[in-house]
Amino acid sequence: MLPATAAFVLSMYVTDQVMAQMDSEQQRMRAGVAFDRAERIITDTRVPDWQGRLHEIEKTFRVEHQVISMDKALDDFFMSPSEKDRLRAGDIAFRDRPGGGWVYLRRIKNSDRALRIEWVGAYEYQLAYYSIIIAIMTLAMCVILGRWLWPLWRDLKGLTAMTGRIGEGDFDVRASVAPNSLLQPIAQAFNAMAARVQALLQSHRDLEQGVAHELRTPLAQLKFDLELARGTDERTERNQRFEAMSSDIVDLEELVGELLVLASIRHAPPYAPREVPTASLVDEALRRANDEMRAAKRDVSIDGPKELPQTISCDPKYLTRALVNILRNAVRYARTRVAVSVEREGGRTVLSVDDDGPGVPPRERSRLFEPFTRLEGSRGRDSGGVGLGLAIVKSVAEWHGGVAEISDSPLGGARVSIRW
Repeated sequence: MLPATAAFVLSMYVTDQVMAQMDSEQQRMRAGVAFDRAERIITDTRVPDWQGRLHEIEKTFRVEHQVISMDKALDDFFMSPSEKDRLRAGDIAFRDRPGGGWVYLRRIKNSDRALRIEWVGAYEYQLAYYSIIIAIMTLAMCVILGRWLWPLWRDLKGLTAMTGRIGEGDFDVRASVAPNSLLQPIAQAFNAMAARVQALLQSHRDLEQGVAHELRTPLAQLKFDLELARGTDERTERNQRFEAMSSDIVDLEELVGELLVLASIRHAPPYAPREVPTASLVDEALRRANDEMRAAKRDVSIDGPKELPQTISCDPKYLTRALVNILRNAVRYARTRVAVSVEREGGRTVLSVDDDGPGVPPRERSRLFEPFTRLEGSRGRDSGGVGLGLAIVKSVAEWHGGVAEISDSPLGGARVSIRW
């Protein structure tokens, strides 16, 4: 590549030198005619007013003639040494004229003087024309740049104002720019960020309200049972109140435990998956679910997966907790049967739990993953739980870079899946 480039540059240089030499020779030939004509007039003794004749030629051809001494001609600062040698030899020497044009010199035969012919270039005569052209082009460029920069400046000012309003706490504001604006990607990212921050703050507010509401019920029940226990002298009734207070404390412990798990997932370090044997993870979740089912005196059949991938890439601690929460929900609402499956879909893993319970209406499915959300009827609070199980499942799925979803189950109830 480098030799070819060097050869190309060398060939271009040689070509340029040859063309320059040919052009200079052509200029000398054209100037020779002018010198011959001027010298005939100057040396012709029959022409008394040879200066007037030259003046006429100057007006016609737009040139200037001047007879100067050879010393002055050779002192020309702008002439190259090679051209000065030509002048000494009686040949035509020339150089560029500042401002446009050329200056030619030739020694007058049999004298110590030189004839200087100055051709005025097009620069001086076309200066106004080119100035007008440049002014028009500059004005056109300013108009074009103005039409391009003004919308950009307007959109920048708008984004600056929106950023200020968000800094003041107004998260409902959204950036609006033209569809073809260069700032459209920035505006879209800005709006997505504002929506995400708004949703995060709303989620925190909802969580705070939910925690306050969920704590109020068992605390009020504890206060009520404590007052009743203090007001009775019967041992049996007092023991019943103590048992009720113990149940309320268990509910509080469960609520606090679930809140701590949810907080730990939302503030967990970056997801670092590792390959885990699928069978051991599923078996551990099934063991916990069966223990809880027996403690709750439920009689539901839990079917394990018929086929399993040898390993899955996940965080075993949080994924096991999510699977246990899904199984707990399924056992709570199933009539007779729950089934677990683990499948590969391309490069993703899908973990699903089906039940034969009442199912979940489509319009309520996404809402169930929000904290402290329960459905009416069979999936209401009377069925148990604190309303954080599926919120933990969603957080685990998102932490794994996936999603949690609810759909219809082949068993007739609900299917809860984690896909990552």
